[in-house]
Amino acid sequence: MCRLSLILFGIIFFVVQPAAAQSYEFPVEHTHTLRNCRGKLLITPEKIEYKTEHRRDARIWEYVEIQQITVASPVELELTTYEDQKRMAGRDRIFKFRLLEGKITPEISALLLEKATHPLVTSVPPQSEDAPQFAIPVKHLHTFGGCSGTLKIYGDRVVFDSQTDARFWRYSDIQSFSHSERFRFEIVGYEDKVGGAKAYNFQLKEELPAQTYDYVWARVYPSKFRRDDRLAQPGNAQVTLSKRPVTEQ
Repeated sequence: MCRLSLILFGIIFFVVQPAAAQSYEFPVEHTHTLRNCRGKLLITPEKIEYKTEHRRDARIWEYVEIQQITVASPVELELTTYEDQKRMAGRDRIFKFRLLEGKITPEISALLLEKATHPLVTSVPPQSEDAPQFAIPVKHLHTFGGCSGTLKIYGDRVVFDSQTDARFWRYSDIQSFSHSERFRFEIVGYEDKVGGAKAYNFQLKEELPAQTYDYVWARVYPSKFRRDDRLAQPGNAQVTLSKRPVTEQ
């Protein structure tokens, strides 16, 4: 009986443990202005830790201590922290890591998206099996040139699907958007950059499908929809919704 219990415990331990231990460790290079150092980057549901023999660079961050997580590519991760840089007039310190082995996967992006207390900037979107409501072929305009891909609009997110410059936004992570020209679409995300938030400008290769603008508006600005103040006519129970942006001071 005792032996059977031990066998059952062992089976349960090895079956359950991998699912519970949702952690990832990579050998990385921490980039510096003059001289880089190497160590291991540990990502868990509780923290992100940089383990290195260079004690001055070793860090442990709980997610609340990270201003912004940026997955610049599958092998590049940046952490904007609240740590002051005395030599840079108190500017927040950014830790940049390059993975020497392995890659940031959609599963890791999903973990970071769940745990991050600020918007996640990622070029590796979490996986999803649902189909987008709208899909438009576009060109993402860079300072010089650009890259092509597909702008996919879902019920809970917007994704720029591209081989070279993919991006992912939850609607709560979008500060504003515009469709000021017939073949242009712009998304401004809550992404900390020198000089302000970052705008992504897309050149549409096809016209924006009907209802797309209103679909996105209702999700980016949900609190700015309000019921019409006018009284309904007798016998008419229909309620009208009107888009009236709230003017912010």
